[in-house]
Amino acid sequence: MTKNRQVKRRGAGRGALVCALTLCVLLSGCAGWGQNSTEGSSPASGSVVAGSSIPQTGQEAMAFLEGSLRPYDKGVEFTLPEGWPGEDWNIHISGRAAMGDGGMSIHLMEKENAAKAWQAGKTYQIECAQGYLDLNLSAYLYSDEGQELSVDLLALAQGQPQPQAPAAPESEPVESVPESASEQDMTQRVSATFPAYQEGRSEYNGEYYDQAPFTASFLLPQGWSLKEPEKADRVFDQGMNTQLLVCDSTGRAVGSIGYGLIETAEPGNEPEAGEEYKLVYCYLRTPSSCHWEDYRAVKHTASGENAVATVYFEESEPGYAAEERTAHGALAYDKELGVYVALRMEEDAPFTSDQVEALAQSLTLAAA
Repeated sequence: MTKNRQVKRRGAGRGALVCALTLCVLLSGCAGWGQNSTEGSSPASGSVVAGSSIPQTGQEAMAFLEGSLRPYDKGVEFTLPEGWPGEDWNIHISGRAAMGDGGMSIHLMEKENAAKAWQAGKTYQIECAQGYLDLNLSAYLYSDEGQELSVDLLALAQGQPQPQAPAAPESEPVESVPESASEQDMTQRVSATFPAYQEGRSEYNGEYYDQAPFTASFLLPQGWSLKEPEKADRVFDQGMNTQLLVCDSTGRAVGSIGYGLIETAEPGNEPEAGEEYKLVYCYLRTPSSCHWEDYRAVKHTASGENAVATVYFEESEPGYAAEERTAHGALAYDKELGVYVALRMEEDAPFTSDQVEALAQSLTLAAA
C-alpha cells in the first residue's frame, strides 16, 4: 500500500455509511454498470477534475472524489484523484431494483472493487436505470485519516440535495455502556511478534519455534488488545501456532491469532496462478472439526496476499449430534518470510463482515 491504513472518519455532511449488500443480482437487459466517460461528459474519460492538483492527504483525496460526483444524462459520474491507486479504495455501489411485487438487490462494479482495479485519474459512469428503487455509493479510503463517504446516487442524479445528518437530541446523561465492535471504528493498530512463546515445543516441532521472529500488525477498535492465553492453553497447533487472544475493551476474548509455516511445493505439483493459497493454508483447509473455506483475497502484495474466509467448526453436547457452526476469519501470507497468520473470531464476536475485511486488509507482516 502507498498510504498508511488506520482510522475511519465520516465525510462532512454525509449520512451513515451504507452497508454493502451481500446478494448481487444482475439485471438482464438493464443498464447500471459503471463505464468510462464518453465525449460530451465532464470531464473526459481518464482525466482529472479541471483545475485540480494531486491530493496530498486522505482528506483532500476524499474531498476530490466527493467534488467530482455529478449528474450526467444517464445517471451519475465520478473521478478518482491522481496519486491514489486502486488498492487505496474500497468502493461499493449497491441498491435495489423493482421486480414483480417486490425488489431485488443489485451490486455494480463489483469486479473493479474486488480486484482493487480502480484507476487513479479515471472517470466512471453509473447509469441509473429505470426501475431502480435506490442506489448508493459508499467509499472508504485507506489513509492516515481514514476517510469515509456515503452518497445517494438516485437523489444526486435527480438533482436533489444529499440528506444531512440529524442533530443529536439533547438527553439526560446515562451510564456509559461499552460499545460493540459493530458500533466502533477500526482506529487502533496492534502488533504481535511470532513465535509468541515456547510452550508446546517438542522434539518433533522445533522448526516452528525456531522460526525467525516476525511481526503481524492490524487494526482493531479502540481499547481492544492482544494477550497470551493461560500456560495450560499454550499448546502446539500446526495451523495456528503460539496463539494470542484477541480481547475486546472489557477484556473478553472474542478471537485468536496464530501463525503457520508455508509448505514448499513438490516439483511438478506447484499450484496454479491464483490458487497458491491452497498450499499455503493446507492445514487450515484440511477437513476436520474445524476448517477454513470460502477464501476471498482482499489485498495483494509483492510477496503474498491478504484474504477473508469462513471458519467452519462443529459443536456438540452429550447426547446430541454435532452441529456445524461458522465464524469470521482473516488471513495473510508472505512468501519471502515463509509464514502466514490466521485470525479467527469467535462465533458471537461483535464484528461485521465489513470490519473483518478491513481488518484483513490492514494485516501487515514484517521481519522483527
